Parts: sequence; C-alpha cells; structure tokens
Amino acid sequence: MKTKIKKVLEEAAISTFEDICFMYAVPELKEIQNNLKMEAAAEVKYHGDYTGKLLIETRGGLFSAIAANILSNDIPTPRQKRDALGEIANIICGNIVTCLGRGEQGYKIESPKFLKKDMLGKEEQQGKPLSEITLNFNEGRADVKFFVDGYFDAKEKKK
Repeated sequence: MKTKIKKVLEEAAISTFEDICFMYAVPELKEIQNNLKMEAAAEVKYHGDYTGKLLIETRGGLFSAIAANILSNDIPTPRQKRDALGEIANIICGNIVTCLGRGEQGYKIESPKFLKKDMLGKEEQQGKPLSEITLNFNEGRADVKFFVDGYFDAKEKKK
C-alpha cells in the first residue's frame, strides 16, 4: 500500500500544481531549496474505512505564488492565500483517498484547515506519514505528507 500511495501522491500533487496553479516542478532546485523555512501549511482530514489527513507545507514564496496563479492576482490577500493553499490540499487529498479502496463506508473529506505557525510544531508530533514527497518549483517548495491513522502501529504489531 505504501508504494502505491507514494506514486499516487506524487502524480496527484504534480498534476494539481500543473493544472490548477500553472507551476511545474524543477527537480534541479532541490539542493538550493533544501533549507528554506516553512511559511504556511494546511491540512485536510478524511474519514472512511481508513482515517487520516493530508498535510501540505510551503516554503520560499510558494504560499503567495499559489494564490497569485490560481486567481490571476499579483497581490492576493492573506485570506485568498489561505483559501488557495487549502483548496490545493483538498484536491490532492481527494485524488489520493480513492486509491485506499472503495470500502463500505466511502470517504468523507473535511474542509481544509489552515495551520498557524504555532500549530506547525504540534502537527509534526502527530506521527509518521505513510508517504511524503517534496516538490521544488521556481516559486518555492512544497512538502506534501499523507497520513493514515494507525498504519504504522498495525505494521509493528504484525512483526
């Protein structure tokens, strides 16, 4: 499941940034953008046969660039930036939960939640993501993490 999720996460994130934000990954920037400070984050929780969340963190100017590109507005407001980041997280999450399988319950995706800087440290304490990717763009960097509650606990019990 982990390998499948990583592949789908990467495909969903790349296509979302390309199709919605008109941004294209530039892997060559990995070294240069390695130490960028986090500027903003959003999460989307999902419930169904599995529960968990998708967390997206932006660095190096990507937070503003997402909203500017989506809205065709060079100077987006703080609210527009938060909403645009949340929408990107929502789209990516919606594309990933479908690969978890069609269970009896289906899946409900909650509204995106913008995370303030004081909440970012708390989010990192919530366990290990099932999969995570980093995408480097000319506009900055995105770290996308997908969590499935209890996945690693269940794996440890089987050993």
